[in-house]
Amino acid sequence: MTISRTLARPLLSSIFLVGPIQTLRNSSGAAKKAEPVTGPLVRLAQRAGLPISHDPEKLVKINAGIQIAAGLALATGRFPRLSAAVLATSLVPTTVAGHDFWNESEPEARATQRLQLAKNLSLLGGLIIAAGDTDGKPGMAWLAKHAIGDARREAGHLASTARLEGKVAALETGAGASVLGAAVAAAGQHAKQAIQEAAHQVATSDTTHHLADKAADLAGTARQQAPVVAATARERLSSYAETAREEATPVVRDLRKQAAPVMKDLRKQARRTAKQARKRAPQVAAAAREQAASMAETAREQAGPMLEDLRKQGRAAAKDARNAYQKRQKELAKKAKHAVA
Repeated sequence: MTISRTLARPLLSSIFLVGPIQTLRNSSGAAKKAEPVTGPLVRLAQRAGLPISHDPEKLVKINAGIQIAAGLALATGRFPRLSAAVLATSLVPTTVAGHDFWNESEPEARATQRLQLAKNLSLLGGLIIAAGDTDGKPGMAWLAKHAIGDARREAGHLASTARLEGKVAALETGAGASVLGAAVAAAGQHAKQAIQEAAHQVATSDTTHHLADKAADLAGTARQQAPVVAATARERLSSYAETAREEATPVVRDLRKQAAPVMKDLRKQARRTAKQARKRAPQVAAAAREQAASMAETAREQAGPMLEDLRKQGRAAAKDARNAYQKRQKELAKKAKHAVA
């Protein structure tokens, strides 16, 4: 806890220790002023099914006890946010009941109650700030904001992983298409070679008709085998792509699991570094002040002789100017005498 909080919390809670004690000493008078406020509150609590006392004096004493307990907790730094919230909640009916300037008829009393109301509103603002003070630690808004940022980064990682898997599948599809094209080209090449062999045999053999039939059979066989080869290549392509996706999924999952503790450690290190920086900030500021004071003292020490030298030079220059002036006056006087003579 910083020095400012150590000093500010007791100062803020002091009014909630002095005022409720006076209220307990004169609870009957405070109950009369609080009765216009306690009545509607009691009826509202009864409608909500809450058990509450009808005695205004008892309610005033309960409110005073709550303020004393919460004020002590805030002054000592025990549950400061909760105690500040409790004090802020109890201050609202206290202000409305105790400083209803609109019911005052005399101008002086109205002005006094209006000033007290403004004072209590200032206290309410300070209590709201104290209730939201996290003592330098990350609050819920900060944590929620960074959690959203982490979720967005994780979604970005997942999207990148999905795009990577799509590229892998596309590459595998391209490889399968290449395999299919190669298989069709190979089948065509075999058919071409068979036809060329058959044509050669036709040209060199006497059994021309027999070889022509054989070439036609070979070409038909090649045409029949080409779709089978293509279907086989497509099946192998689908199998390869499915296997690649199945093998890539656990790898990606493992990478996410391995990255999670690393990110957690980085966040812890960042918080630790920030905490250390906050702790060292007063020391750094004190060292800077000491260094600045030392430099100022050195500058003053060095400036003293320089100023003294400048003073001496100024005196000498003034003396020389006076002497020159007096000498010039004497010369002018001599010239004047000679002129008169």
